[in-house]
Amino acid sequence: MTESRWYHTSPPAKLNLFLELLARRDDGFHELDTVMVAIDWRDELRLRRTSRPGVQLSVDWTAGRASVAQELQVDEDDELLFIPIDEKNLVVRALHRLTETLGLDGGWEVHLNKNIPSGAGMGGASSDAASALQLGWEAASETHPKMPVSSKRELLSSLAAEIGSDVPFFFGAPRSVESTHSPVPAHSNDGILCARATGRGEKLQFFTLANPLHAVVIFPAASVSTAQVYSRCIVPDSPRSSDDLLLALQGMTAENTFSLHNTLEATARGLSSRIAPALECLSKAGLTHCHMTGSGSACFALADSSQQAAFAAKTLRSTFPGGALIRPVMSCVVPSEIHIA
Repeated sequence: MTESRWYHTSPPAKLNLFLELLARRDDGFHELDTVMVAIDWRDELRLRRTSRPGVQLSVDWTAGRASVAQELQVDEDDELLFIPIDEKNLVVRALHRLTETLGLDGGWEVHLNKNIPSGAGMGGASSDAASALQLGWEAASETHPKMPVSSKRELLSSLAAEIGSDVPFFFGAPRSVESTHSPVPAHSNDGILCARATGRGEKLQFFTLANPLHAVVIFPAASVSTAQVYSRCIVPDSPRSSDDLLLALQGMTAENTFSLHNTLEATARGLSSRIAPALECLSKAGLTHCHMTGSGSACFALADSSQQAAFAAKTLRSTFPGGALIRPVMSCVVPSEIHIA
């Protein structure tokens, strides 16, 4: 087979504005009610089809390992900076499954530049996997003569749910017409897409935010095991519902009436001593709605504007006790645009 061109995109992270446990499932997962929004803290992913079988993945930190280590105040060989290049990386797993499902010859050459930390609850690995499936489909369309175009979204969504509970979110809302070849634009919505996820996270209801969200995120140099958090958490007797938050985010009620929630926060605090200081510092910076995202350890708080978020982030970098990645962010659409080189 001939090599394809290079396909490139920028996978975004996400924040959980709301996360409640409804029940423990027989398969070991939990029934969830969670509200997610994509944010413009992004990785960079590029790939192409090659004649060599398998997935040849190279990974680096965009800012350089030394720079990120300095921000986190850790050694360059610290496990916080480790990114696997084998099947433990969801990009590799996603492309293997795509190859098997489509019956493709050859393999993939992939370059991943990381900005989103691992073990943060920000969905970086899931977003990378979703982008790998999207890029992989486009690259395969260039070199593979018989692509099942009519079932593209159904097939990719099925693979996404198989790879991880958060992966389907990063495909965004269904489009009325699916592109079968490049370039693939982002959604042309007037607003920013957000989603309520139920089931184990794969059942998605998308909606448009009335206003963009601005926030500051702190990753406090400590990863938290998602498996440990979920294994130790307790399903509440009377779970909260995200209904009121959804109405507020869509502008159907006054904005000052909404509240955020993450039922995993208490459990994660017990596993990492870095989460409580992060939340406290965000609150002292004059921000609102301070919470952990996902299963942690990243924490965030909302700002009134991009200017307030940028100023608060600058202040926090000089006042936060210990190393951390601190970024001002805002909501964005998913999926990101795909470019071709």
